[in-house]
Parts: sequence; structure tokens; C-alpha cells
Amino acid sequence: MVDCLAEVASLDWTSLPNRHRILLVEGDHDSLASLFFILTQAGYSVLTAGDGAQAVDLLSHGIHPRLIVLDLILPKVDGRAVLKHLQQDRQLREIPVIVTTAVTSDQPITGADRILEKPLDPALLLGEISRLLGPSASS
Repeated sequence: MVDCLAEVASLDWTSLPNRHRILLVEGDHDSLASLFFILTQAGYSVLTAGDGAQAVDLLSHGIHPRLIVLDLILPKVDGRAVLKHLQQDRQLREIPVIVTTAVTSDQPITGADRILEKPLDPALLLGEISRLLGPSASS
């Protein structure tokens, strides 16, 4: 898993086809590792962030993935704040976002294209990614 800016600097992540790049933001290490495996096995190039602050930092340093899978409950900066950051940046607001959460709330989640409840069904997640990116997204 690539999970820090120092590693990003040495990684030619931007040379991969844009349709393959996903930013995975997940605060639970086991869930992060599991989702990373699922997404890479499906053919995606996955960059990870273990908290919201790291995700915002990556996005602020020019990392523009094709899609973001974002946990709502994160250390340092929560998922709602990351969504707000995305909506405030003209280049980032068009990136589709799948929010994952184990907590139901009456508060609307502004900026999410899809909300999936945890525990995640891998087939459902991959189906939603394919739907948001188009049918050739993982080919």
C-alpha cells in the first residue's frame, strides 16, 4: 500500500490510466488492508490514506484520483470535512466519492455519490465503482 507523500514522490502513479486510479481513505488498518487487496485484485491502482488529514494533504499535493472511497469516521479529520474540502476545490469536486460508514445518521452526507454501509459487500463496492467510472473502468 502506498500511504505517504514520500512514497508518492517515488511512485509513478500518474502514469497509470486515469480510469484505474482510486484513493482509498480508511481509518481502520485491517479494513484498509482488506479493501486495498480487493481493489488491486480488481485491477485498480490504489493509493491509501489512513486518516482524513492525510487524504486532504495528498489531494492538495496534486493527487487527483478517478474515484475516492472514503470512510466517514476517520482520525484527525473526519470524512465530512474531506467531502467539504473536495466540494470547495473546482478540480476535485467532480471526482466521484463512495462514502463508507458503520454509523447511521439523520444528517445528510453532502458530496457523496454513493453511501455504502459497513460491513462492505465487496461485490457491491466493485459494482458501484464500475457504475460510477463506466463499464471499462477495471479493464
